Amino acid sequence: MTFDKKRVLTEIQDLLERIAIPGTPTNLVKAGCVQRIIAHEGEVSVVLAFPEEFLRHKEEMKRAVENGVTAIEGVTKTQILEKLKPGEERASAAPGAPDAAPAMAGRDVPGVKHIVAVASGKGGVGKSTVAVNLAIELARTGAQVGLLDSDVYGPSVPKMLGLEAERPRATDQETVVPVERYGLKTMSIGYLLEEDSPVIWRGPMVTGLLRQFLFQVEWGELDYLVLDLPPGTGDAQLTLVQSISLAGGVIVTTPQDVALLDVQRGIQMFSRVEVPILGIVENMSSFQCPHCNETTEIFLSGGGKAAADRFGVPYLGSIPLAPSYAVAGDRGTPVSVAEPDSPMAETIGSIARRIREQLP
Repeated sequence: MTFDKKRVLTEIQDLLERIAIPGTPTNLVKAGCVQRIIAHEGEVSVVLAFPEEFLRHKEEMKRAVENGVTAIEGVTKTQILEKLKPGEERASAAPGAPDAAPAMAGRDVPGVKHIVAVASGKGGVGKSTVAVNLAIELARTGAQVGLLDSDVYGPSVPKMLGLEAERPRATDQETVVPVERYGLKTMSIGYLLEEDSPVIWRGPMVTGLLRQFLFQVEWGELDYLVLDLPPGTGDAQLTLVQSISLAGGVIVTTPQDVALLDVQRGIQMFSRVEVPILGIVENMSSFQCPHCNETTEIFLSGGGKAAADRFGVPYLGSIPLAPSYAVAGDRGTPVSVAEPDSPMAETIGSIARRIREQLP
């Protein structure tokens, strides 16, 4: 059965308008409690925010939304998320603890409609390459897009975009003008470092710098800000995603079955701060010989799809392995620019469109 997204969204909107706030003549929609509705292939996430005067009825209203959405035909999974007020944080247990209380930090980046975090459970899976090409493909759909390279220990975006010699410009207002290329507004610690200079910073320093990149860069009006997270799912990554209002997370993995473990870590990180998982991308899925066109599975295949099925999240697609994919980035011309009609670019374009369907 085909998922009728338009019908489901209409029914959800009607449902939310019927859920009254106890003791008041208004409903969730009129009171401004509905922040975002995401629907994709049967999975629905509703983000709510409650003013202080409605907090005592919060759990009752959340249950009403969850029960109502779950009952809609075609909905297979329902997730109700709560957006906290700016600056508000909840204490949380150590990662993986059973009593860890998820929280969604509520600080928005001015002018930015959606922030999409691209993450991986470990390094070496091509996460930054996916993030760069994904941002370019989102821009090709007509969206205004920014790209923030938050991997302060191994910044690679300047090299991938051919911007290693560029330096961002400061303004009289003590803000920074992002560096632009290929229709993207970009920022990276790589623009501020001398070549081969080591970065030896502690966690709080890293977090402080990244917050400056988020809130003191003149991003302007953006439909999407793609956030290339550092690899892994440690405290630095968790602190970063907890400090801003993320629209969703994309997890990049490789085809092996062992990828399930890395994907699980990424899902747990986003779940702790109640960020919807937009989907899983399997990178380096197979190799197609440029001479004979024969496809070879270098790694054991199917890890990304198996992970998506196991954890009940969307599977966005598989990106094949090709020498041109890596070479294009090393030359400063990503494959989505250098070979826009290649299988790699077409796959990433499809992934970008699926993300845009979820975050219009």
